[in-house]
Amino acid sequence: MEVGRLAERAKAGDVDAFTELVRRYQAMIFGYAYATTGDFDLAEEASQQAFITAWRNLSNLAHPERFGGWLRGIARFECLHLLRAQRAGHVPIDLVPGIVSPGPGPVEVAEANEAVDGVLAAIAALPDAERMSAILFYIHDHSQREVAGFLNLPVSTVNNRLRNARKHLREGELVPMAKDALKTHALPDDFAERIGAVVRSEGAIVDACFDAEQRPPVLNQVSITVDHSGLSLTAHVAQHLNDDLVRCILVDDHVREPASPQIGGAVRDLETSVSRPMNLAPLRDVISRLRKSKSPQSLIETGIKAVDLFCPMAAGSLVGLVGDMQTGKMVLVEEIIHRLGTNSEPLSVVVMVEAPAEVVAVQHLDYRTSGSVEVLYLPVADASPEALESILDLFDVVLTFSRALGQQRYYPAIDPLRSTSRLLEARIVGDSHLGVVSAVGALLNGSSPPDARAERVRDYLTQPFFVAETFTNRPGRSVPRVVAVADLRSLLDGDHADLADRALYMIGSLNEAVARE
Repeated sequence: MEVGRLAERAKAGDVDAFTELVRRYQAMIFGYAYATTGDFDLAEEASQQAFITAWRNLSNLAHPERFGGWLRGIARFECLHLLRAQRAGHVPIDLVPGIVSPGPGPVEVAEANEAVDGVLAAIAALPDAERMSAILFYIHDHSQREVAGFLNLPVSTVNNRLRNARKHLREGELVPMAKDALKTHALPDDFAERIGAVVRSEGAIVDACFDAEQRPPVLNQVSITVDHSGLSLTAHVAQHLNDDLVRCILVDDHVREPASPQIGGAVRDLETSVSRPMNLAPLRDVISRLRKSKSPQSLIETGIKAVDLFCPMAAGSLVGLVGDMQTGKMVLVEEIIHRLGTNSEPLSVVVMVEAPAEVVAVQHLDYRTSGSVEVLYLPVADASPEALESILDLFDVVLTFSRALGQQRYYPAIDPLRSTSRLLEARIVGDSHLGVVSAVGALLNGSSPPDARAERVRDYLTQPFFVAETFTNRPGRSVPRVVAVADLRSLLDGDHADLADRALYMIGSLNEAVARE
């Protein structure tokens, strides 16, 4: 399709058409940016920003057939903007000696780098017009006609400039090396797919669509264009909604409704992990927006004893996972997704991740999406319930994880004494359930005289997970809520005191332990 037609479609809001324009012009714009800045990193940044600026200003494109020249002007502006910003740390373009190797290495590598640096220095020393034409021609095998069209020059002029550039570069020796050096630093083929677009915006919550193969990882930082003013805000990817849709949370504390990104605004993966936590004020705003309008009532059973007994959930519940690092929070998320799958009523889970310490560990997980369970990851300075006390009232359910329990290998390491649920009411869970929870709480917090029942209850609340079978060599177990309530009542009453030590550890129901004896 002709460029003019693609530009018209992009101007009308066709994201695919604009992506095709990015593919067609990405190498040319990168070459132009490198010729202008003399720095490959700046050139890539300028190229990305040029396409973002072009997308948000398409309404100002009066002549779609002249898209290339219009884009070139934007790229030049972005290059000059970056050069001004970098002026304190950069020498003028005519003094740039080339790209220096970042550190010492083997002699062979050093020599190769020195040769490449020499070629790039020779290119940088070319007169401006020759340098521009040579870089555009060699960086991605563009034809002279393509270069001429992009620069809005006659082909003969480009031909003359290339001939002069070859003479300066001593064609027989440096031209092939120049071509290889420029190609080595060219933009990746998937550059176009790295730029996403805003599809929904509400306060600090921004949903963006990316190419499925280029979806940023959870807890990566992204840059989001706000409006035509050029303002960009930093956000982090908090959730994978599906294969090509991510939910981002703006981390700038000054974000207000009028500053929310517009639909269609560009989103760029910064390819860096979250480094600082969110403050409590914006955190509270985000969580408030996640709450459903109605109070959840219809119970959802997970088959996980510690959850269904002490932290019962319901359709539409907003669940917060808080507590110590490395205690199995992420494993529980995976288990809930595995158990509820896509056939359950909806459930929203917010995982508080300590930044930056816990971020790297979280990013190494394999995130699955579920039609029933939405999982959002929010970076905080301290994930303990005490530090987050001012926002915990926003959750229907709070699951608190304990390092002390984890160190004693009580998994899931959910602390029933510090976990809460709005659903723990007699009219919802029944008198028997509520009575058992109260009695267990009294037993575990020391208000009752110590006895062997406490250890047996602790053991009973452990449970093998389906998603951990490969690592534990224990098959997963699921226990209905009514069975778990009856089992705990039996243990509280002193039944089965003759069971062997640890007979209740990592089992399903009480009957399983009895059957083994």
